[in-house]
Amino acid sequence: ILSRTARTCTTVRVLAPHQGVGRPRSERAAIESLCAMNNFCAKYFCEGQKLSKEAAAQLEADDAPWYIKYRKQIGIAIPFTLVHIVWWSVMGANDDFGAFTKEVGTEKTPAFYMSITMIFGSMLAGATSEGGAAVAFPIMTLVFGIPPPVARDFSYMIQSVGMTAAAFTILWMKVQVEWKSIIYCTIGGVCGLIFGLEKVAPELTPPYAKMYFVTIWASFAASLFYLNRLAGRKVYLTLNPEHLPEVWNSANLFPEKTREPGMLWLKHVANWKAMVLICAGFLGGIFTAMSGSGIDICSFAVLTLFFRVTEKTATPTSVVLMAVNTVVAALYREYGMEGLQEDAWGFFKVCTPIVVAGAPLGSLFGSFLHRLVLAAFVYVTDFAQFVGALYVVRPWTDVKCNEATDCNSTHICLSSASIMVAGLACFYVLQYAGEKLIHKNDEIEKSAGWSPDIPRELSIEKVIFVHCLTPMITRSPNHSVAHSLARSILDQDLGGEVERGGD
Repeated sequence: ILSRTARTCTTVRVLAPHQGVGRPRSERAAIESLCAMNNFCAKYFCEGQKLSKEAAAQLEADDAPWYIKYRKQIGIAIPFTLVHIVWWSVMGANDDFGAFTKEVGTEKTPAFYMSITMIFGSMLAGATSEGGAAVAFPIMTLVFGIPPPVARDFSYMIQSVGMTAAAFTILWMKVQVEWKSIIYCTIGGVCGLIFGLEKVAPELTPPYAKMYFVTIWASFAASLFYLNRLAGRKVYLTLNPEHLPEVWNSANLFPEKTREPGMLWLKHVANWKAMVLICAGFLGGIFTAMSGSGIDICSFAVLTLFFRVTEKTATPTSVVLMAVNTVVAALYREYGMEGLQEDAWGFFKVCTPIVVAGAPLGSLFGSFLHRLVLAAFVYVTDFAQFVGALYVVRPWTDVKCNEATDCNSTHICLSSASIMVAGLACFYVLQYAGEKLIHKNDEIEKSAGWSPDIPRELSIEKVIFVHCLTPMITRSPNHSVAHSLARSILDQDLGGEVERGGD
């Protein structure tokens, strides 16, 4: 409804001067205000889903089957129904509904408080690149006084249900994801996760785990905010754009070898872009071993800052990626190590029926949001975590950082500040390298006959939009309005003028 109203408002605003429509000034001002509000809502909250090419074609067909027409409802209902059947059966058989009122942690918090927390946590996890642990871990450790190992194990367990349900919804709706990132980051992520669980996580005391977690992602949020200040920056829908596969193939380290018979597999292995994704996955796996979340935001950071993939693709990609890796993490903790923490099972029981609904709903809502709204969720979440950690841990004092917790206040302040500076520097290097990569891609596009002046994702999207409006506009006496409207739409979204010439 908002999108339809916004289109009508845009048409009225451009046509009125040409058709001599006279209205009282107060009425025109009211219409303009209403149109501005509708345009804002339609642009940022009703942008529409980015579907795969095949899914879009199926959906537009007049004879589309019922499971395509109702893909959103089905994608949410299937995991919800399956999980609830199992949950009610197990809880009823063990008469375990008293788990909701059990008090846990140093603050003696009732377990159902986490159920309430995960209503918002699961929806945020499904809608953004921040996994459920981005809410669960800081709330459990900073607010409820629960030990980080318990919070981390709970994050693995609850995300293996919630994020898997959200991933199923995303894939069933056929929302655009970047499969290369999912595959390569998972390869590196599994290795980094095992290394982190065995070597890194046991060395971190609770204050360090809390502060390092929030510091790393605060630096990323600041970098993403700085990058998105550039109005109309060029973004791609995928790493391997359909209009020009050479963008991905140009990273082959042995291009001549891949042309030899039987050596086609080499282009999937000996590709420096693939190696970057594997390294990002390995680093994200270590972060996930520390706090239950990390590989999703690492993938998101590399895709958006370096490869300049739109947040509309990077967000669902990170959800699917996190779903796969948290299942691996939970299984490894249970069967490859000493087992998942007992208290984590208690929280898992009371949150499972919540997240299996919240995460898929978050994925559905998030798929309609503008990429800048998705980015804003990252800013707010990471900033709130950072401020909350400073308030609760107070690393500059000896309240939480003392001999009992094996922590030195001076050391944790200096090391956290160093991580913040190193993170900002690292993400700035990614941004700078991303600019160089964009220039290289522009040269590839020019050599193939594509104009690199209009961001590929936006130009395709807006051309479709203008094409839909043209029949309505050209029924007016003044046909030149069509060109004015087309230019106003493109200029508004790009933050500047595009190259002129032709309608």
